[in-house]
Formats: sequence, structure tokens, C-alpha cells
Amino acid sequence: MTNFKDKLSNLRNRRLGEVSTFAFDAALSTSLEHLIYNSRSEKENYETRATGEATKYALGAMQQVGARYTEISYEEGKRVISQITNGLSALPLKASFEFQGSVPLNVHIRGVSDVDILVLHEEFVTVDWDGPTAGTYIRLPNPPTVLEQIQNLRAQCETLLTARYPAATVDINGDKSISLSGGSLKRKIDVVPSHWHHPAAYQQSQQKHDKEVKILHKSKKELLSNSPFLHMRKIEEKDLQTNGGVKKVIRLIKNIKNDSTLDIKLSSYDIASLVWHFDNSTLNKSSYMELSLISETQQKIESMILFELRTRTLVTPDNSRKIIDSEEKWTSLTLLNEELIALSEQIAREIQPHLFHDSLSTVRRALSESHIY
Repeated sequence: MTNFKDKLSNLRNRRLGEVSTFAFDAALSTSLEHLIYNSRSEKENYETRATGEATKYALGAMQQVGARYTEISYEEGKRVISQITNGLSALPLKASFEFQGSVPLNVHIRGVSDVDILVLHEEFVTVDWDGPTAGTYIRLPNPPTVLEQIQNLRAQCETLLTARYPAATVDINGDKSISLSGGSLKRKIDVVPSHWHHPAAYQQSQQKHDKEVKILHKSKKELLSNSPFLHMRKIEEKDLQTNGGVKKVIRLIKNIKNDSTLDIKLSSYDIASLVWHFDNSTLNKSSYMELSLISETQQKIESMILFELRTRTLVTPDNSRKIIDSEEKWTSLTLLNEELIALSEQIAREIQPHLFHDSLSTVRRALSESHIY
């Protein structure tokens, strides 16, 4: 049987921080930890809504992290941006910056999610020349190749970040990003050298979400297209249509993946993309029916597994690629379903201990009919 006591403990530590970094005297450890935890747990409403460990875990896994934690994530990202800005200005090399990924989308997981920063070369953009306003752009005479300029931006970022964060671990070996962690940094930061691309859709709409970015793939020495703002817009739109259900389920799955002993190889982007394909009615639940989101999620993932051919054709919200684009991701979908079944079954036992749940259908019914205030 899955140990939800440990999973709940992991979740608490992520959401509240470790109880203490000090080594307690053995005789005082239990009482001190109890006092510290009690003082912090008052801020976590989900734990007062249930008594069972699996139920508490599920409810907590769906909730957003505290506002101050998110503020610190942005503060740490802006610290890194300031260092890059100062370093590049001495070259001189102009760049602008954008946050992307889980933090601005508010599906980040405390202690797990990185802060993603796009470093965008500001001395040029590329365009689709068949776009409606392409004629308004000025072609530069004999410019360096775009690839060379982004490779130079990447090299400069690697050099200055390594120099300015000597106590941190600065990993320059990633193909798409430079990763910083440790030292004085309170968050892991991923720096992504890139540049703006204006496709025909952006030329028509002039809306930020239609802008694309080109990201350097270091080892392949090529530029990859990405539409992070369209992805975020699509998720935000569906979240509004589902009373916040989309983001709750994304956070739930991300926490399940993080706490699983199984090797679930689905990225945060993959998870968000899969949930985006759920029916709105599946996700639109009142706050007192949050447990039904677990049942609905398990059924949807199981349905995706059952209808394999269709699932393998599903694309990301920005239409850039198929979501399940490798065999390990397909296997991961099955492993995720196993975790969701285990969680659902244990919650059913906790909320209806007097009943014998002899099938998955009765388990689903228990969660779907449960009201947690």
C-alpha cells in the first residue's frame, strides 16, 4: 500500500519549508518540531478540511503556493536579470527579459519548479516575410548570422554568470538553458538565451501571445521555435472556463510525479498540455467538490491510455509538437494512472471507512459524491 503519511510529509515540507535547519537535541526534538509545525500549519487551510492523510495530500497538492514564496521567486529572478543586464551593457549588447513557465502561470511547485528567464537579443528580430506587415521591417545589410549572434549571447551569459555567482553551481552544459542554483540564490534559475520572432499571426494581431521566440540548442547548433506566451494564454483561458480546475489538476499531477517512486518522465509542459485536452465539464467543479477532480483526472488519463492512437496525436496548446512524442512518455502515462488509482482508492477508504470499495467504479463514485468544505 502506498505510504501517504510520507507523501503528506513531503508535501508539507515543500509548502511550509523544512521544520528546521538546526540539529535538535533528541530530548527536545519532538516537542520543538511540534511547536514549529503548529505555528506554520495555521496558514495551510487544506489540512483543516480532512483527517485522512491521502485526502489531505490530494487537497494540498491542488493548491497554489503562498504569495510570498512566489514573490521571492520573482525577486531572485530579477537579481539574476540585473547581473546579466549589467554584464551585457559593458560589451555593449542589448537584451530584454521575460519570465516563462510554471511561475508566471501559477502552477509552480514549491521546492521543485525552477524560475525560467528568457534572455532575448534586442538588436534584431526575425520575421515571416510573407506576413501582412513584413514590408514594414528593415532588412539589415550583411548582418552576422542569427545563429552566430545567439551563440555569442549564450557565451557571454555563461561567462558573466559564472563570474558573478562564484558560490553557486552554474551549469553551462544544458542544451537550452544555463542553470544556477545554490550559493546566495533562494531559487533554481534557468536562463534561456533566445531572440524574438514575429510570425504572420503576430504581424496580424500585434498581441504578445502570438509572438514566438527562437531558442538556441547548444549542442545541435540550431535555433528552435517556441511559443511560451501562447501556451500560457491557452492554459489561462481554459482555467477561467473551468473555475480554476485546470491549474488545480496540473498542480496535483506535478506533485504526484514529484512524490512518486515510479519514473514518471513527463515535464511540467507535458502535464499542462495533457490537462488542456480534458473536457471543461470534467474540470469545472466547486471548491467543496475538489476530490471529484481526482476521480475525473484518473478517468481521463485511463481513457487516454485506452485510446492510444488518438492520444498519440494530441498536440500542445501552442500546436508546436505532439505531447506524447516518445515511448518513455507513453510509459509514464501508465505509471501516472497507477499513482492516481492508488490515491483514489485510499481517499475512498478514508472518506467512507464503513463501506467496502470492491471496484474502481465505486471508488470513483465515492470521490465524485464527496463534499469537503
